[in-house]
Amino acid sequence: MSSDILTQLQTCYDQLLTQFFSTISYLSQRHPLIAPEPDPDDPYTHPPAAPTQTPNPDGSIPTTAGTVPGPEDSDRAPYPLRPAAPQVFANAQRELAEDLVQKAQQIEFLISKLPGIDRGEEQQAEEIKVLVQKVRDMEERRKAKRKEMRECVKRLDQVILGMAESIEYSATNGHGQSNGT
Repeated sequence: MSSDILTQLQTCYDQLLTQFFSTISYLSQRHPLIAPEPDPDDPYTHPPAAPTQTPNPDGSIPTTAGTVPGPEDSDRAPYPLRPAAPQVFANAQRELAEDLVQKAQQIEFLISKLPGIDRGEEQQAEEIKVLVQKVRDMEERRKAKRKEMRECVKRLDQVILGMAESIEYSATNGHGQSNGT
């Protein structure tokens, strides 16, 4: 039973992870906010108009420009913003939050159903001792029944052999044979 609960827990955690990803994706792509203006002091969002160059140790001017932002800094995100109306966004945000809370409550419920979750370590150790003793008792009963079964098989063998000898004795002494006359 606990393996079923563990499987359900794993499924719920996978679903929760998917919900987190979907929620973050939705919120980051559909928010009604406007992107901030580029910072003139940040070379990654606003490259300088005239690149500053420091001379090389030999006094010559380097041929490469200053900090040049890479494509990861200047290209648009692969998923452009598609703002939703403020009321639609607020409703979706509330619904996504409720879904996350509901999934978390489902996980909490499954965890509460795990065996031994409400017992202390000492209680669990005591239960294990009791179960070990029950297993030992059952093993002793199984051994006794096994011994009893072997004795019954021996007696049955003796009865069958006795009957076979009796039939063989009757056949050789002429008993049990009918005359044709």
